[in-house]
Amino acid sequence: MKTLYLWVSDKGWTPFQYNELSELSSEFEARNIKLGDGCELSNGCELGDGCELGDRCKLGYGCKLGYWCKLGDGCDVPKSLFISTSSHTVSYWGEDVIQIGCKRCTISEWQKHFRKIGEDEGYSPKQMEECKGYIDLIAAMHKTWALH
Repeated sequence: MKTLYLWVSDKGWTPFQYNELSELSSEFEARNIKLGDGCELSNGCELGDGCELGDRCKLGYGCKLGYWCKLGDGCDVPKSLFISTSSHTVSYWGEDVIQIGCKRCTISEWQKHFRKIGEDEGYSPKQMEECKGYIDLIAAMHKTWALH
């Protein structure tokens, strides 16, 4: 028996038990989640609404994919960084974009507006400074990791 976490309004990430992914087809359809042929999801995987996974996609234990995520056939994610902070996760995939929680901005937008975004999201000053540290770290790494 495997467990897959799907978002349920007013409840958050909710576990669903299954042996075969087909057992969850009505849950996927309700959330507009599309899985390609031969797709494999490991235990503890989280899929957001509108997620699309290509044929033979394999996602490992504890993988989390947010709303409207699309991974195409043979998807190869470039150098990436995922950080669990005291407030939300910070995600970077080698492009000039950082996602913190559900907010996705360019690196320079985060550097300029992290405090305003943090205030809007209810972050404490300490949490905002923590995120600023991660934004600056990613900005420095992006200079050497940039794909283009």
